[in-house]
Amino acid sequence: MRLLLPTPCRMRFGGALTVAVVLAAPSTATAQVKVRDLVVTLGGSVEGYAGNFSAVSNPLVDSTDHAVATVGELGLRGIVTLLERSGRNLELSFDGGMRQTAAFGFEFQDYAPREWVGNLSARFQQRLGTWGSLQLRGGVRERAVRDRPPPPLFLQPSYGTRQGSVSLVTRSLDGVSLDGTFDLESVNYETPSLLPQLDLLDRRSSGVELGLRWGYTSTVRFYGGVRWTDYTNQPSYDPADPFRRDHTIHAGVEWTYAGAAFAQMGLDGTLNRSNGKRPEYDALSFRLLITTPLPGDFSASLYALLTGKSYIAEVTYARLVPGEEADNASLAYLQLNRPIATNLDGGIRFGWTRAETDIGSAYYRRFGTSIQLNYRPMGG
Repeated sequence: MRLLLPTPCRMRFGGALTVAVVLAAPSTATAQVKVRDLVVTLGGSVEGYAGNFSAVSNPLVDSTDHAVATVGELGLRGIVTLLERSGRNLELSFDGGMRQTAAFGFEFQDYAPREWVGNLSARFQQRLGTWGSLQLRGGVRERAVRDRPPPPLFLQPSYGTRQGSVSLVTRSLDGVSLDGTFDLESVNYETPSLLPQLDLLDRRSSGVELGLRWGYTSTVRFYGGVRWTDYTNQPSYDPADPFRRDHTIHAGVEWTYAGAAFAQMGLDGTLNRSNGKRPEYDALSFRLLITTPLPGDFSASLYALLTGKSYIAEVTYARLVPGEEADNASLAYLQLNRPIATNLDGGIRFGWTRAETDIGSAYYRRFGTSIQLNYRPMGG
């Protein structure tokens, strides 16, 4: 579990997060600390991967057009409330776990990647009289992967993320409210000796988003934002501006209905521009989420995210930095859940994914079926 052991950088950020929590809640020691939504998850799945990579494969790379994987996972998540008063709330959220995969179908060897993931975040919310509310967030995310396989079984590489944000939301006036968020993010990728180019993915970014929402049970929100990203280790090949800098503009609309069933639908457009031609692209995404109760104590969730992406300029080389472009994915899943016993429920999920790998304009497809058990030891 080396993933969860702090390096000096992580210790500095963790110390700053602790100080922020203490300053935000000086009377926390006298408040009652409560743990809620504590869930232990145990699951397993069978997944199939496919992709046509023959045009860019070479004899030194162990790759295939089809792979099969069996996956077991164990996770723990929960929320710790440190302060809960009229108009003021402070809580810590944690979510961590391990996934062990056994992969088959590659040309030279089979792989058994193991993934460790851990998240810790703090959220402080303060009501600002009758005007609205202020929310501060800070968090860390760590991910470690061992025995990472080649395409088409795509796994993000190991990295660490630090995030912070401040948000303002006005009170609803005749069903209309405004919101704004400013955030900072730092991402650092682990660079094993055989893959030093992962250093090129290290980045620092900041962004602003503004939104307008109206409605009550059924709401519509329009939003738009700008993000600036610096890749300090990635050259731009421009002597006057030597390191890659991206600026991203996005805008969208989102409709939400919260009644006996929950439904949400959104459309989002993204324009990414850079001082280098290769990472410039346009993307359009459609998102749908429906959760509804069913007879026999069943419930169903349907989620779909469909993304279309096109690069502005063609490049003469195909291979990208591993893990860079897979954030523009299309995916869909259907999940059925049902209580099994006291504090225990189970679910089955059918999923599909299509995403770009570390080969430019080359996509992998994933089909999977998983079974999951969720145990709530505190009955939450």
